[in-house]
Amino acid sequence: METTRKRSLNAQLIALAAARLVLNTGLRFVYPYAPALARGLNVRREDIYYLITLRNMTGFLSPIFGPLSERYGRRAILVTGMVIFAIGAFLVVVRPSYWMLGIALCATGVAKILYDPAMQAYVGDEVPYERRGRAVAITEYSWSLALLVGVPIVGILIQRQGWQAPFLWLGLGGIVAAFVLWRTISTSERRSSTVTTLGQVFQMLREHHVVIFASLYITLFVAANEMLFIVFGGWMEDSFNLSLTSLGVAAAVIGGAELAGETIAGWSVDRYGKRPVIIFTGFLTAFCNLLLPFTAVTLAGALITLFALFLAFEITIVGGIPLMTELVPGSRAVVMSIILAAMFAGRTLGSFLGPVIWNTLGSTAGGVVWAAVAAIAVLILIKWVHVEN
Repeated sequence: METTRKRSLNAQLIALAAARLVLNTGLRFVYPYAPALARGLNVRREDIYYLITLRNMTGFLSPIFGPLSERYGRRAILVTGMVIFAIGAFLVVVRPSYWMLGIALCATGVAKILYDPAMQAYVGDEVPYERRGRAVAITEYSWSLALLVGVPIVGILIQRQGWQAPFLWLGLGGIVAAFVLWRTISTSERRSSTVTTLGQVFQMLREHHVVIFASLYITLFVAANEMLFIVFGGWMEDSFNLSLTSLGVAAAVIGGAELAGETIAGWSVDRYGKRPVIIFTGFLTAFCNLLLPFTAVTLAGALITLFALFLAFEITIVGGIPLMTELVPGSRAVVMSIILAAMFAGRTLGSFLGPVIWNTLGSTAGGVVWAAVAAIAVLILIKWVHVEN
């Protein structure tokens, strides 16, 4: 009986990760291919950055949308998120234009704030805390594989069929993923009619200040990373004259670092403790940010440092998710929706400030800013983010 249940849970985790791989590919490919999208639409590169920032702002809706799985069930919200993602992608296929791309990106953002809290809450419901690190790591592989596999495939599609071609395949992938989730995810899940309004979310924040500090930590730490990642595609293209295929390979290097980070996180945080591991790797992330401008004079140096940076960053983020799911166990979906909103807040802040810092201060000063923001975030984690007894 226990073996059958374990086998069933593993199948559900794989289904959750596979669906999220499609969603994350749609979320992430716009970063390295922002210049290609701009050329295809005959707009400035900065105009694509504006759409990314607009998409990131949908994350502020997470405290409203994220708790819906508490009332309507995890499976229903997971499927709804993938359907919304697919519809947004198909709109670009029907009418390829700048504003339709913006709508598609925003649909991806909405799908993300529906999907991720429901998925993380489902894992929190089904997997004991002492084994949750491994389970979270399995689902988080979808984040790294989006860069390692999804983004290079998107690059090939853009190169051969035009900038709008990936949206057809992403939309079809979203529909297939929704069907698989509906057939795979268990319906014997706990539901609650509590903590589903914005007022109740604020009340929960007043009662559990640790969630506020956790959100501040996540916002700053993700912002530091986004300031770099938003300019990644343009920087690599301008500095090293990379083709679309080469950009995909460079993105895959980061994806490989993230895949390794997720594996190490899943193995280490359950063994050595969530907080000690992510505090160490958090400071390592800050150091790599500081080091990057001095090693990025060659393509090899840039890729090696980026690999180390994203390895440490991913261990910190993935290793911290089990900790976040245990901050207020009775309202996991609500807490994770708030944490996701904090991630989107960090991405919004970073995607806005990144190009400004890069264009006005340059890479060396930019590295100092990224490192300082990441280090401050870790200090907040050390001081104020603990699992409540």
